[in-house]
Amino acid sequence: MYIRMSLADEIKKILTENPSIIADVLTSRPEILYQALAKLMPWQNLATKDDLKDLATKEELEEIKRVMATKDDIKNIATKDDIKNIATKDDIKNIATKDDIKNIATKKDIKRLEVTISALGARWGITAEDVFRQGIVELLADVGWKVDREITFDKEGFVYGYPSEVEIDVVVNDGKVILVELNASLKRGELVQISKKREFYEKVKGRKVSEVMVVTPFIDDRNEERVVAIANSLGIKIVKPSELDSQD
Repeated sequence: MYIRMSLADEIKKILTENPSIIADVLTSRPEILYQALAKLMPWQNLATKDDLKDLATKEELEEIKRVMATKDDIKNIATKDDIKNIATKDDIKNIATKDDIKNIATKKDIKRLEVTISALGARWGITAEDVFRQGIVELLADVGWKVDREITFDKEGFVYGYPSEVEIDVVVNDGKVILVELNASLKRGELVQISKKREFYEKVKGRKVSEVMVVTPFIDDRNEERVVAIANSLGIKIVKPSELDSQD
């Protein structure tokens, strides 16, 4: 017994002093290490050969990192509320096309409608003539025409047949003087007075009038074509509010 213990102590001493011997043994007989570990910890916690096969390699770990979502990625994922706000196919179908937008009334269209309504009101005495006039002035401003009203006293009564103030709306465009008559409605008899305003202005101001224009939505006459013909013979151009965009 003493000899056996002495031999065991001697072997232990040799292994302690030469641990490389243990390493060589474990390398050649790895099952010895596995058995020792099994005694030191529960067997179920030890990895089997199959477990080791299933471990990811470094390359696989890098690939996982590349494709896995980070916290920031998860923050950017749409919530249910976000998805509710996404346009559906039906929503997209209901979006106006370019052709639809072309058919939408513009501010000018609305202004022309307002002018026509105010002209009707002035014609029947419901609204003042000044309301219609202001609307036309704004439409002319949209095409670059600034209307200035000049009031001159006609002491000889040339225009109306008796001494009176004469109101004349003047536009100076590209150096040309244009007389603009703004009427809610035009009667045949008013054409002569408008023509006389032109003569009166040229005489008093000493300036040549290039054009006389009457802006009106209505011709108060059974024969509108006849009124237009008379106006043309007097050098007067009749223009409707809707035609102002085409004026130079």
